[in-house]
Amino acid sequence: MPGSTPVGNTGVYKYGFQTGSNGGVVNREDLLPVIYNIAPYDTPLGASAPQVTAQHVVHEWLNDTLDAASTTGAVEGADWAIDSETTPTRILNITQIFRKDLGVPETQRAVNPAGFKDAYAYQVQKAFKAKARDLEKTSFSAQASSTGGSASARQMKTLQTLISTNVNGPATLTTPGDATHAGIIGANDVNSILQTIFEAGGDPETIHVSASVKRQFSAFSISNQTRYIGAMEKKLTFGIDVLDTDFGLKQVILNRWVPQATNTGTATANATDVSGQVFFIQRAMVRYAWLRPMAHTLIGKRGDSVAGLVVGEVTIEVLNELACGRITGVNNRSAVS
Repeated sequence: MPGSTPVGNTGVYKYGFQTGSNGGVVNREDLLPVIYNIAPYDTPLGASAPQVTAQHVVHEWLNDTLDAASTTGAVEGADWAIDSETTPTRILNITQIFRKDLGVPETQRAVNPAGFKDAYAYQVQKAFKAKARDLEKTSFSAQASSTGGSASARQMKTLQTLISTNVNGPATLTTPGDATHAGIIGANDVNSILQTIFEAGGDPETIHVSASVKRQFSAFSISNQTRYIGAMEKKLTFGIDVLDTDFGLKQVILNRWVPQATNTGTATANATDVSGQVFFIQRAMVRYAWLRPMAHTLIGKRGDSVAGLVVGEVTIEVLNELACGRITGVNNRSAVS
């Protein structure tokens, strides 16, 4: 009859869709067996730099140079007299410990997790990636070197400290804080520092740049060139990965751990921060010296858990800093606007 309540239609929703004691208790969850982690752990310098052995926490090497070139001849029949000579200088760095302690309850290792079979093994895998990333970031950072102590860690010198002679600022750098001109980098700046390095005897093959500066390189390197696009390819190439400079071909390496200015939203915004840098590296001259290679050590049972650590001890060498260089005082802008 109209208005009456249908019989037998109540309780159809009795299983529910939520989990827990109030419903859904007979339904399995729909959980993917994969863990998606896109945290960056690329290490361009660490992946390409030679790896050697250190034998002490104070790691040293020697630099020397030839006398300045001269056009002066020798006098015929002149008596013997000792000429002045340069003497080698000793350069040092301090090894730094990179360590991550691990611990997982035995209960977590006994259950059936999603994405991995063993929680402890999963943590070890992550730790190796994290420490490699820490080393890369440290290498380009501005941290001060320290010999450490009973309550403080040793800290190695970084590329910013070890590369101190061939250092230029952008030619257009004017008054710091000038939003119109401060820290704009151009192709001439690249050729200028390469000339400085060349005249010192170096020949860097790689240029490590941050994301914002990579965009600047791609912009200034095509300003006077014509680009031809194949109709069949339907592709326009913006990025520049190799620069053909006055001093040879240079590989431009995008490295997220190179310091860049804080206003990183766009490469063309008015930007007063000029804390960005560009590194010119001669591969054979920049090496990692390992006192203790990065390794996992299993401590074992700690109560009802398993413990261990991933640890390594390393320093960075710049065998002769005249082979490398830096551009400092860079902001994110690619052109004056």
